[in-house]
Amino acid sequence: MGLTIPKKRFDSQRSIVIGFKDFMSISDIFDTSQNILDGRWGTSLIIAVSIKEPPTAAFVPKNPFQDMMQNKFLDEESSDVCFEVSTVEANEDNTSRARTLIPFRAHRFILEICAPMLAELFGDGEPPVVTVNDIKPDVFHQLLWYVYGGTVPETPLKEYAKDIIDAADKYSIVNLKLEAEAAYVESTTITADNAMDNLLYADAKKLAVLKEAVMDFLADNGGEVIGNVSLDQFPGHLVRDLLVATTRRNEGDSGRDDDFTTMRVSELRRKLHEKGVGMNVDGSREAMIEALRSGAAAS
Repeated sequence: MGLTIPKKRFDSQRSIVIGFKDFMSISDIFDTSQNILDGRWGTSLIIAVSIKEPPTAAFVPKNPFQDMMQNKFLDEESSDVCFEVSTVEANEDNTSRARTLIPFRAHRFILEICAPMLAELFGDGEPPVVTVNDIKPDVFHQLLWYVYGGTVPETPLKEYAKDIIDAADKYSIVNLKLEAEAAYVESTTITADNAMDNLLYADAKKLAVLKEAVMDFLADNGGEVIGNVSLDQFPGHLVRDLLVATTRRNEGDSGRDDDFTTMRVSELRRKLHEKGVGMNVDGSREAMIEALRSGAAAS
């Protein structure tokens, strides 16, 4: 004999739900007319469970703006300006060098928004073509691709890291410069032989993460440094950075969230970005700290 259990309405956290709150009552189980219990007081009840899969979220394509921008990269039909990037190659007899100009077509409007210093090369009007002599074509390709919203792959980012840093620094493409700096630091082992060269390069290009990496090496390897590194060229204005690295080595990185004195450069940059003053991330440690303190005082 089958047993029909009616649906019940019950309150679940103030929401009315229709379903089976209780499968059956005790009185139903012990009611011999229901034939639920056999003679040994065991059950002969079979329960069927139906599970309904929740509906999947609706698929919505991403905003197509980035793809539309990248589809215009080097587009000859819609472009209105052109960079001619010079490359110098040796002739077969190695007696002279041939100069070749490689064209990179672009859009003035996009350059004015995303790379104003590149746009300025064209002036206010004609000609719509300019020659670039100080950047390798492969590097310029990655630079312009980034301007159009692209991502520089890891391999060329590391292979051309210093070239990309130099180009991005010259034309003030800040985020690409920071990406190339991070790739250079990740792929470079600081040693006693290259510490000073890397420090001077970092200081000249305002590469705060690279500078911090060199200072950490100097603080961690004092004995090796004293015996093998000439400090005659050590910039006097960087003594504070070395003291910060030494203090952090002795006391660790922990500290108050609002104590910027020994905070890592990446953390300082993150805080500046969160406060909406991202342009200051391409600066010295002292400049970033001053910007953060000024922002805190203003708020």
